[in-house]
Amino acid sequence: MRGKTILASFVTLVFMGGFVFTTIVATVIATRSQTAGGALVLALAFTCGWAFLSWLFSPLIMDLVQRFLYGAREFPLEELRAQHPSVADFVEQVSARHKIKTPRLKIIDDNTPQAYCYGSHGDNARLVITRGLMKYLNDEELEAVYGHELGHIVHRDFIVMTVAATLLNVLWTIYVVARNIRGKNNSRPGMPIALVAFVFWWISQYLLMYLSRTREYYADEFSGAETGNPNALSSALVKIAYGLSRLVPTERSTRLLGGTRALGIADYKSAKGAGFAYQSVGGAEPRSAKPAFAGAAAVAEPAFDDARAPAAPFRLSLEGVRRVEKVMLYDQHNPWATVSELSATHPLTGKRILALSEQAQALGQRPFISMEAVDAFGQAIDKGRLYSTFFFEVLIYFAPQMLGVLGALVALGGAVTGRPGLAPAVLLGSIGLGLTVKGFYRFGPLGDAPLSSVFELMGDPYASPLKGRPVRLSGTVIGRVDAGGKLSEDVMIEDAEGGLMALNYESPFGALGNWWFARRTVGKLIDTRVEALGWFRRGVSQQVDLRELRTTDGESLSSWTGFWGRAGGVLLLALGVIVGVLTGLA
Repeated sequence: MRGKTILASFVTLVFMGGFVFTTIVATVIATRSQTAGGALVLALAFTCGWAFLSWLFSPLIMDLVQRFLYGAREFPLEELRAQHPSVADFVEQVSARHKIKTPRLKIIDDNTPQAYCYGSHGDNARLVITRGLMKYLNDEELEAVYGHELGHIVHRDFIVMTVAATLLNVLWTIYVVARNIRGKNNSRPGMPIALVAFVFWWISQYLLMYLSRTREYYADEFSGAETGNPNALSSALVKIAYGLSRLVPTERSTRLLGGTRALGIADYKSAKGAGFAYQSVGGAEPRSAKPAFAGAAAVAEPAFDDARAPAAPFRLSLEGVRRVEKVMLYDQHNPWATVSELSATHPLTGKRILALSEQAQALGQRPFISMEAVDAFGQAIDKGRLYSTFFFEVLIYFAPQMLGVLGALVALGGAVTGRPGLAPAVLLGSIGLGLTVKGFYRFGPLGDAPLSSVFELMGDPYASPLKGRPVRLSGTVIGRVDAGGKLSEDVMIEDAEGGLMALNYESPFGALGNWWFARRTVGKLIDTRVEALGWFRRGVSQQVDLRELRTTDGESLSSWTGFWGRAGGVLLLALGVIVGVLTGLA
């Protein structure tokens, strides 16, 4: 895996560098203008200089942003050691072993589990976690997350990604300069080069995302090697990315598990603490024996609970693993998942866990997942249903563009036949019709939406990022989606089973109303029991687009997510009709 990741990163940077070199040479040759050449050199120097200064001073800028917008504070290693001695030792030992300065640790007092790092090089890195990460993860999982972030630092990802982003910006600079080059008789000799540079820039955006995803795999592998237990990071990713923190038995979840008994999966009735993925109980947490560092002779045992013993705090049970596999079916089989990943900085969580499971197997451990193509009810995944829905939704997704092209052809025909005045109405109406169809498909009638759970929603392999599923969720608001962000109007809730779900709120007054809601209302909702009504959708991440949020005190908060999702198309369609009527009357 390490060799493949390094090769993929190298090839990606070579391609992006080749795009830049080709467009620069082509611009110089095509224009043969000293003035244009000087403008290009100046623009490129400014772009590269700005990138260098941003890279150099970004840690200081980010410190200010983290402090004032997110409330991040210093979290000294000794404070971490007082709470999690083994985790502090792990951070210190890995840093020393890879000859980097121990990162400055920071913490955000928010229960949404997140972790990230920033800096310009290995010796001035900052590593930030949220309080929620310490709440939901055990020590092994916390070590694995710290190991992942340390992997980014050791691999110099700050520098790698800065170089790639600079190449992308250079392509945009070339596009702007070439587009504005003037020749004789006000001609534009640089337009062909500008078009090529724009295409290369567009392609390079996806290459940049691909490069970022390969670096994530690289950091995952680093964590697995350093902890000697890749399964620990898999378990942590389930809690962080999927929002499944503590699944406890309910009548609904028992029915879901009952469908898996005939498949040879461990009988959910045979294990103490059946029907859950995580369970919180008192007492000390046993830790699996593992080597102090990669390469030691000892091999870590998988982080699964023995069916005869009580589960450790927030430890993943064997039956829990089988349930989590159903959550990952979407990542593995739904074509929308693959499409969504193309523009994502992180790989799909299911694919990351699959890679970590392969690493665990190579270390002689039982893999975290088996990934049988069977849903939570024991039914085989229906590929025909998946792909027929996908291709239909692709048509819905591109309806505005397709109807816009059709409208343009009709408008062109009208111009040829002597009715050019109708062209604006036809274009506005056709694009508006496409947006209206898409908007009402995304936000269908809620009706009597059923009460659901995060696990039920996430266990649906046929979920869509386009068509929202009407749902009601009951839970407690634990923090903001943008952990600690004072301007974040979206909140995270934890349901009765411990599942976490993001709730997307939209004000009737747009961005200004969202800001007001974030400042005046979100803080009051923290630790409040609520019921959310809205549309569930899943892509690389998952969320519920809110229609209404009710508190136990009887307060009802309306969200205009569905309204804004439909309004644009309806207004554009209406405008097209009005323009058409006025044109006809004229």
